[in-house]
Amino acid sequence: MAKFIFITEEKENREASKIEFTVPNDMDVWEYKRVCIRMAGAMGYASLSIKKAFGHEFKSEQDIEIGNKLKLIYSGSYTL
Repeated sequence: MAKFIFITEEKENREASKIEFTVPNDMDVWEYKRVCIRMAGAMGYASLSIKKAFGHEFKSEQDIEIGNKLKLIYSGSYTL
């Protein structure tokens, strides 16, 4: 397991001073992105700012289809 930890030491802070996420070591990039989005929200960033910075949180159908085709091409079993 890995941990993402945000700690602030601002004296005037009235928000969370420590945010910690425990995540699996084998997470893919989309799961990592989702954790980053959630941490940004927990840190107090506005949802509109988060969407502008990170884009869509989940894979689209097109991303999934392209990923499946790349797996077939890599394995050598893709045919036209």
